[in-house]
Order: sequence, then structure tokens, then C-alpha cells
Amino acid sequence: MKKRIFILLVFLFIFSQPTFAQDLLQRGIIEYRAESYEEALETFKKVRQQYPSSSIAAFYLGLTYKQVGKYREAVSNYRDALTLTPRVNEAYPEIIEMLYNLNELKEAKEWIAEAEKAGVFLANIAFLKGLVLAKEGKNDEAIHAFTKAKTLNKDLTQAVDFQIAMIYAKERKLKQAKDALKALISIDPSSELASFAKEYEASIARVIEAYKAWRFNIGASYQFDDNVVSKPTGTIGTAAVDNISGKRDSAITNTFAVTYSPMMSGQYSFAAQYSIFATNYFHSYAYDTMAHSIAIIPGYNFQNSAISLPLSYSHVWLNEQEYMTITSLKPTLNIQLFNSLIGQFSVGYGKREMLKYTQGADPDEDRDGNLYTTLIGIIYPFKEGKGFFNMRYEYTKDDTQGKNWDSKSDKVSATILYPVMNKLNLSISGDMTVQQFKNIHTISGTGTNGYPSIPTKRRDKLYNANASIVYEILEGLNLNLNYSYTRADSNFAIYDYRKNIYGFGINYEF
Repeated sequence: MKKRIFILLVFLFIFSQPTFAQDLLQRGIIEYRAESYEEALETFKKVRQQYPSSSIAAFYLGLTYKQVGKYREAVSNYRDALTLTPRVNEAYPEIIEMLYNLNELKEAKEWIAEAEKAGVFLANIAFLKGLVLAKEGKNDEAIHAFTKAKTLNKDLTQAVDFQIAMIYAKERKLKQAKDALKALISIDPSSELASFAKEYEASIARVIEAYKAWRFNIGASYQFDDNVVSKPTGTIGTAAVDNISGKRDSAITNTFAVTYSPMMSGQYSFAAQYSIFATNYFHSYAYDTMAHSIAIIPGYNFQNSAISLPLSYSHVWLNEQEYMTITSLKPTLNIQLFNSLIGQFSVGYGKREMLKYTQGADPDEDRDGNLYTTLIGIIYPFKEGKGFFNMRYEYTKDDTQGKNWDSKSDKVSATILYPVMNKLNLSISGDMTVQQFKNIHTISGTGTNGYPSIPTKRRDKLYNANASIVYEILEGLNLNLNYSYTRADSNFAIYDYRKNIYGFGINYEF
């Protein structure tokens, strides 16, 4: 019935205009139906120029602009088709679709409301409303609109079930998505949409089968450190330091981690991890280190962003004696800025307690304290997400009990992971930290070797560079080659040093 009304409008327009306009419009329609869109475009432009008040000409020009991919021009003409007299109701679904594709959802919703008020093409409008709401992340409302669409028009059932399945998949409700796709396929197994749904349903089934909530990681590596004790770069005048031997040493590092990350539906996420890290030197036993860490990371995913709340606790041993604990909370926001660029923002609080107490130790050297951090960064994935570039700026305030360690620092870092070939990845990273200590160091000006001869505030510049090559020997089994360089440039000679570490190891994840 509505199609007949539209044909009648075209008929009335043609026969209410001069012969020249009739001929142009008829010629344009013939060209459009013959898919000669460039010719039709020029013809309809002429009709609109001569008869700008024609809603029919505006509608056809909008259709033609759509076919040649000029969506904004199409929208402009659809607006005219809906505001001029007589109104062309067929332009409602067209303008909504174009605005949806242009991501101009606010105006799309305004036209949806008008179409619903006019009571035209209700099933198609409900379907388009579902698309708009889904793009806005209003999934429950979108499902309601889609369900209404197939209630009004059974021919939309397959398309509706597919869109609902996509919503379930986005919400990680994979079982519901799988069931919706099965229902879609059963309606008409021979359709093109059903064929695509079969592939997608099989893909979801593989994801469900392959997903493992528990992940384990075991690693072992050898490293050679040419300055285990962080011996100062220059001579400070103290024999015990200047003549120190055995600063070069080899070590074996072992790691183990277990992660639990259940498949959660909806926008929520959760992960928990326990890890052990141990470094044992061949000769410098006093620097043997072991750390046990626990972390829980709840999170929530929005349409274009995600927020997480990592809470962690680490307990460190040095030479088989308790050395330090650190507890930290670091709320983090990752947000898609544009295209593939991701912005990262976080603030954090940490509590550090030094456990190794030395009788008669200087209280100004007490490093117990509170850590306050702010971070801003970007992440740019490339090579289909197999590689990425990351740059960060981090500000840290270290509020210690001992006045000699109270400081503020600014750190800039960058990392690039580049997939060289199928099983070979190269990672390069570097950072620079400028650390300024708040108070005049109590040992400076006392004549102690390695410290300034006059009362001075300490200032450090720390530079780190790292490079690693990772080769996948078998699935989950990787060979790692690593190199790192550290340069601590301090105005206190005792804290000024260089360090090179070379290493290789294997890592297995399952």
C-alpha cells in the first residue's frame, strides 16, 4: 500500500510539472534503475536546480548519492525529502541508515522518533533503532527494539537474530550468542546470512572450547651482570668500595606465574595472579633475590574504554632474609582515542615497608614510605595487533620516613614490539627518569667519601635501555635473548654507576 502511495506521488509530480521536468525526472529514474549512477546523479541535480521545492527529486538525488558513496550529500537531500511538501516517507529509513553509517547517532534518533510518531515503516524503523542503540552500547534497549522489529515483520527474523547474536558476542555471552545463531540458521539454512552465521557459530564454539580460565607460565634464564653491586663509576676514595672485587657475576633466574581469568559475561572482567621471581648468583650470594607477588584485577568495559582496579602485594627477600613489602592500588583507564590509538591514564598509591633492620641504622636513611603516582600514555597497535608502540609519562612522589630518600621523579618511557616474522618478535624499550630529592642529604658536607663536600640535595638521572628477541620454538614454548643497559648519573659519586646485563632463557606458557 505504501509503495503504491509513493508511486502515486511520483506520478503526480511528473504530471504536475512542465514537460521538460517530466522528461528529466523520467530519464533520471531510468538511469538509476539501469545502475548508471553517475549519469543519474547529473540528471537529478538538474531537476533539483530547476525545481528546488521538489521532495521527489530530493529523494531520488539522495538515493543516487548513497549509491556513489557520498553519504553526507545523501543525508542533505533526504532531509529535504522529509521537510518539503509532499513528504516522502520512504526517506525515513534511508536517512536513519545514512546517519548510522556516519556515526551521527543523535540526529538518527531524532528521525527515528519522527518516523515512530508518523507511524510509517515501523518494523524497519525498529530494526534501525536497534542498530543505533547497539552502537551506543545500550544493549538491552537494542535487543528490545530488534525483538519488536521481528514481531512486526517476520521477514526480519533472520536479520534480527543475527544482530542479537552479535550483541551477545560483544557482551561475551558466548553461549547465548551460539544459541541465537543456531536459531537463525534453522529459519532458512540455505540463505546467505545463514551461511555466514554457520561460520560464526563454529568460530564461537571453538573459542568456548579453547578458552582456559587457568593459565600457567614457567621460565628459566641465565644472565651475566657486569656490575652486580652497582659499583660507582669513578674513584670515591674508600678502599672498600674502590677495590671491590667480584662485581661481575652470573645468575640463574627462575619465574613462575599462575593466572585465573574466568570468562565473564557482560561488561565486567576479572583476573587474579600469583607469581614467584628468584635470582641466584653464582658467587654474590648477598644479592640473591626472591619475590612473591599476588594481584587481583577487577575491571569494567565500556563501549570505547575500559577501567581496571589492580591491587597487588609483593614480598621481597634478599639473601634469604626478609627485605621489603610493597602494597599498591592503581586504578587505570584505557580509552580508544581515534582509529587504533589507545590512551592510558592512571593514578596510584603504594605502601613500602623495609623489613631488614640494622641495629643503630641512621633514621634519615629509612625508606619506609608512601608512593603516589600519576601516569599518562598512549598505545598504538599495528600489524593486526601483533605489534605495538607504547609511550608513557609517569610522575612519582616518594614520601619516605627518612629525609634522605624523600623525592619526586619524572619518568618518560617508550616500548616497541615488532613482529619480524611469523614466530620471531623484537622488543626494544627505553626510559629516562629525573629524580629530585627534597632535602639536603644529612651525610653530605660531613667529609664522607662519595658524598659532596658541602651540604647538597641529591639529584639523579637514570637511563635504561632494553632489547630482546623472542622466538617461538613450539606452541607456548619461547626462546628469549635479552640485553639491558643502565646508567645512573648522580651528583653523589656513591650513587653514580653503569651496568650491563646479558641473558638468554626459555619460557613455557600453558
